[in-house]
Amino acid sequence: MDSFGNVGGLLIGILGLAVAAVGLDPTNHYSSQIFTLGVVGMAAGGIVVLVSSRKPKKTILTQQYEAKYPTSDSGHELTKYKNLYEGSPVMQRTVNTDGIIIECNQAYVKNFGHTKDDIIGKSLFDHTADQSIENMRKTFETWKQTGKVDNVEVWFKRKDGSVFPGLISANNIYDDKGRLIGSNTVIRDISEIYQARRVLDEHERQKIQLEELKKLDAIKEAFYLIVSKEFQTPIEPIKRYCDILKESFAGKLNAKQREAIDEIYYNTARLEQLTHDIVDVQKLNSNRMEFKKEEFQVDEFMQSMIDTCSAMMSDKNIEFVNTTSIKSRITSDKSRLKQVFYNLVQNAIDFVPQQGGKIEIGASEEGDSVLFYARDNGIGISEKRKESIFKKFYQVDLSFKRKYGGTGFGLVICKGIVENLGGKIWFQSKEGGGTTFHFTIPK
Repeated sequence: MDSFGNVGGLLIGILGLAVAAVGLDPTNHYSSQIFTLGVVGMAAGGIVVLVSSRKPKKTILTQQYEAKYPTSDSGHELTKYKNLYEGSPVMQRTVNTDGIIIECNQAYVKNFGHTKDDIIGKSLFDHTADQSIENMRKTFETWKQTGKVDNVEVWFKRKDGSVFPGLISANNIYDDKGRLIGSNTVIRDISEIYQARRVLDEHERQKIQLEELKKLDAIKEAFYLIVSKEFQTPIEPIKRYCDILKESFAGKLNAKQREAIDEIYYNTARLEQLTHDIVDVQKLNSNRMEFKKEEFQVDEFMQSMIDTCSAMMSDKNIEFVNTTSIKSRITSDKSRLKQVFYNLVQNAIDFVPQQGGKIEIGASEEGDSVLFYARDNGIGISEKRKESIFKKFYQVDLSFKRKYGGTGFGLVICKGIVENLGGKIWFQSKEGGGTTFHFTIPK
């Protein structure tokens, strides 16, 4: 079409020139009019040629996108730029001023999960996550007004519906007349950074919670110590007056009166033991229980447990046996080990039968440790209770403990002491077939 216009205009111009030449003949009566017509013809031909030589103006939505590559006479430079754009590991897309995607690289295609044909011609908002639509709209308007976008955080969505956070930065693209026609946008996936930020935020939150728990533990520990001390104050005079009442000089007591005093004394002793156990459990929970190690003879220690615990069995006809035969020496906290055995034996006394009950304690060598045990022929431990035997005191079945006696804290204390001394504790039991507690202590 452009070639036809050029030729046609040239022919019109030549015809006008010929007509003007005829008009130069002075003998012709209409020479001036003919000359004027020729000039007009030449002018018309020139205008046609000029109009045909000009290229029609293209709009941003219809023109082929050519501005994304640098203007260069070198085909090598153009190819090099295309390769850098297409092969960049960072997602890149090119949009026009209406927000339509007119080009993107393979990293963008791969990350979003669409084909390139699906991407080209779509709005940039089609790839923006719902929570960032408004933010992307503001960012796009800011770019059109200021010509600058630098590291703005936006959430994007993929074809499969998954979303990810990214940072976008954009540089402007101008046509050959300096008019803004679009931008190249670089998108960096910051999922790992965002996850690290979440981990840090969670860590900070947990740190604050830990500090609050430490404060609560300190308050709880102070409360237990105050309660224990306040309980101890009335316990001592109650026990002392019970002893006075049982003395002969206080007057002869009948059986019922003596039984009442014994009951008062017994329950006072249990209350005293309860306060001591509460304090010990709290010390174990906060790792503040003190341990003092000394060397001692194992067989002598076991015999001392017979002497100490025998008095506890006066109300029941219980056979109490020590089977220890080793002469080994051990370095550990003798006082705390006594506490372990005292609790195990007291626990066994609560569960053996009134008549025919038997409790057996013993020790043997096992490598670099001494293996201790306490065995009874009591009611045993049911399967449903085995998992809770060594749990914290507030998880012990207190209704069960009240039925058979004891504070319910003894086994928890035993476990804490043994483990703090570097040993292990476990048990074997069958409902109706008795229970054996084992624990090791390094020599």
